[in-house]
Order: sequence, then C-alpha cells, then structure tokens
Amino acid sequence: MKVSVYIPCYNVQHFIKGCIEAVMKQTCRVDEILVIDDGCKDETISIASKYPVRIIRHEKNKGLSAARNTAFKNAEGDFVASLDADCVPEPEWLERMIQEFRDE
Repeated sequence: MKVSVYIPCYNVQHFIKGCIEAVMKQTCRVDEILVIDDGCKDETISIASKYPVRIIRHEKNKGLSAARNTAFKNAEGDFVASLDADCVPEPEWLERMIQEFRDE
C-alpha cells in the first residue's frame, strides 16, 4: 500500500521544518510528502524545498478546503493522510492509524 502525507501551508515558516522532519521519521514508510503552498508569502516554501517533498502551489490563498482538494487530486497513495504544518507527530502516528484501517 502506497502512503501519501499532505501538509497544507499558509505562512508557516516557524513550523514546517519540524513537521516535515517528523513525517520523515515515521515508523511506517511514507511514499510521498505533498506540501500544498496556499499562497505563502513567507519562507515556508524555501524551507520545505530543502526536503524530498513535492510542492504544489496555489498562486493565491484559497483556504484550507481548497488546499485539501488540491492534495487529494495530486496524491498518488492508496492511503492519504493529512497533517497540519504546526503538528509534530510521534514516530508511530502513521503506523497506528494505518493499522486501524487494516483491522477494520
């Protein structure tokens, strides 16, 4: 099963590094990390571009629902997880969530 994680972003330069690094440390393999640039005007995308992520840009801020729709249209994973940029998930976060789906 391919796993995608997307992070909607709007001016989150103080948080994005910690979020991406935590996703990269997951005990479950993450096949792609999508960073949805919802019209950032700060250094968010400059920071995110230092990591192995796919950045998808909105020319202007369209809001969280539009960022989520963009992520789902572009995600290649069988399982798609969302994470707010100011979150730093525990290393087992994704593995536990996927296990719940498998158990169902």
